[in-house]
Amino acid sequence: MFIIKYMFPVLLLLSAGNSYADFKKENIERFYKSIVSVRSTVPAEARTASSLGVRREGNGVAINENHILTIGYIVIESESIEIGLSDGRRLPAKLVGYDHTSGFGIIKSVIPLKMPHLQLGNSDNINSEQDLLILPSPNRGAGSIVRSVSRRPFTGWWEYFVENPIYTTPANGLWAGAPILTENGEIVGIGSLFVSESVPGVPSPGNMSVPINILKPILEDLISSGRRKSKIQPYLGISSDDSNDRIIVTRVSGGGPAFEAGIRPQDVIMTINGSQVSNLKSFYEKIWKSGEAGVTIKLSVLRKGKIMNFNVKTVDRMDYFVKPQSF
Repeated sequence: MFIIKYMFPVLLLLSAGNSYADFKKENIERFYKSIVSVRSTVPAEARTASSLGVRREGNGVAINENHILTIGYIVIESESIEIGLSDGRRLPAKLVGYDHTSGFGIIKSVIPLKMPHLQLGNSDNINSEQDLLILPSPNRGAGSIVRSVSRRPFTGWWEYFVENPIYTTPANGLWAGAPILTENGEIVGIGSLFVSESVPGVPSPGNMSVPINILKPILEDLISSGRRKSKIQPYLGISSDDSNDRIIVTRVSGGGPAFEAGIRPQDVIMTINGSQVSNLKSFYEKIWKSGEAGVTIKLSVLRKGKIMNFNVKTVDRMDYFVKPQSF
């Protein structure tokens, strides 16, 4: 990997397999003016403090004159948020909306600000072997020319599933909240995770990005109401592992629905509503097909050689979080 330096200053990391002919210097300089750094502080009593920390940092991108799109785990439950603009200014911001189903978060500057913004693209058009940009804030470090190498489902242990994320390589270490852009500056995804296999079955460090088309149906809800208004997934409050072809509960969120029902770490989930499950994808699908938040889920678990049955009354995850305290 080597570095191309543009005036701005702009640094782009480029692997030997990528071409940068379509990525014009003047366009990249323009794109950077819409990208911000994001810092947040979360109270120690926040639900996510133990897993995500109380000080978080990442990136965001302006999607209109007022609103900035980021990955939600940077800002959820925040008591303060700060954005860093491309001109060096740092301004207080507030959380506008969050959606756990997609993972997106929306923030805005507390001080009235008209930002140059980038357009939402069509993530369904992104296939493998396509060169893209991943651009963290220049305040944080170098952007990259990357290649989309696969589109396949992602299943997270924290009750999270994305049907068709964008996997890119090489990895950019500043992925969190960074926009994934076409050569024309259209946003097609938002950086979410580092992955060791961007190409399935092959050691290929890269990033997983949430596709932008998931945002489009809920964007107005997030801006106007702070959350999605329909298709609200039921939340149990457990973390699980299915690496050995069975679902083992690894963590139970204190005060959450599963905790209140009596589910404990090391329980092995055998059935959901009477149907056997052996992987997280099918587990989540059966939960979410049971109804929206508030529905009661029947879980059968194996604990120390004994089958036990529990009724878990689910909630909307937004009601479980500590409410935002930022401005």
